[in-house]
Formats: sequence, structure tokens, C-alpha cells
Amino acid sequence: MHIQFVEDIKHKIGQWVFQRELKQNKRIKSVCNLNDAKSIGILFEATTKEQINDMKPLVDYFFGLKKDVKAFGYVNSKKYEECHIPKLQYDFFNLKDLNWYYKPQNDYIKNFIKKEYDILINLSDSKCIPIKYLVASSVARFKVGKHEDGYEIYDLMISLNKKEDNMKKLISEIAKYLKVINR
Repeated sequence: MHIQFVEDIKHKIGQWVFQRELKQNKRIKSVCNLNDAKSIGILFEATTKEQINDMKPLVDYFFGLKKDVKAFGYVNSKKYEECHIPKLQYDFFNLKDLNWYYKPQNDYIKNFIKKEYDILINLSDSKCIPIKYLVASSVARFKVGKHEDGYEIYDLMISLNKKEDNMKKLISEIAKYLKVINR
């Protein structure tokens, strides 16, 4: 009971800081399609090898289009597994990189949020607080993510019906809309 109370307070403080940072983020908003994009950042939950494998086709697709791609995965653990070894297009952060109210902070994170990606894609939902912080803090020009009520920080929100609410469908819809938007 006591631990849950402390966690609830940490979440509330984190939410307050998140809202404050969202208001302070001075970024240049600009609609960008796949043809015009040069750089693409992808945020995703990467605790399991399956989660990494599910989003790998998207990174490969963008890389095949000669885009500068960086996939940044959150590992909900204090330890990294073999699948979390950083690669050219992949970096990871974990629980050790969070402060007491779940805000991510290290040099990799600072570099990621300071880079002006043409497109930033969030493949997780708003329950993942550390990724939510990165989306809010990023200076990316065009932010894309899954539609959720009360969580409107994206420039393009993808809505999925409950039967189709999975990673593969979300990736497919994002790729489809990024091809046709603003043409």
C-alpha cells in the first residue's frame, strides 16, 4: 500500500513536470512526408527481443530509402540483454537512466532530443512515461504517434480500432500516411 502511494506521487509529479516542459518546448513545427524527410527518429519500448524485432522492419525500410534513422528504445529494466547492444541505427536507455520521477537523463538522451529530426515517430503509448518525456522534449519538426484521448502532442495521430491495435498495424499505418501526406 505504502509503495503504491509513493509511486502515485512520483507519477503525479512527473506528469506536472511533463506538462510544464511541453509548454516550454520551442520547436519549429513543419509537416514532412517521407520524400522530403532526411532524418527520422523512432521511439519504442525495447524491453524484449520481440519488441525490437517488431519494429526492425520500419528502421530497415527507412534506411533503405537512404534516410538518417535513429531508433531509441526504452528498456524497462536495470539490466541490458544481448539484444540491447547499441548498433548504427539503434540506441537504448533503461531504468538507471531515469531520475526519481521517471524523466530520462543522460548524454545519449540529450543528444536525441536536441536533434531536429524531420520526423519523430513514437511507437509506444502514453503509459510509457520515459518515452512520453522524450516526445514532449524533442525539437523534432513533425511528431507522429498513436492517437490517445488527452494525449495530443503529435502533429499526426494515427487512430487504430481495438481489433487492429498492434505494433505491425501501427507501423503500416504510419508508413502509409507518411507517404501520402503533404504531397
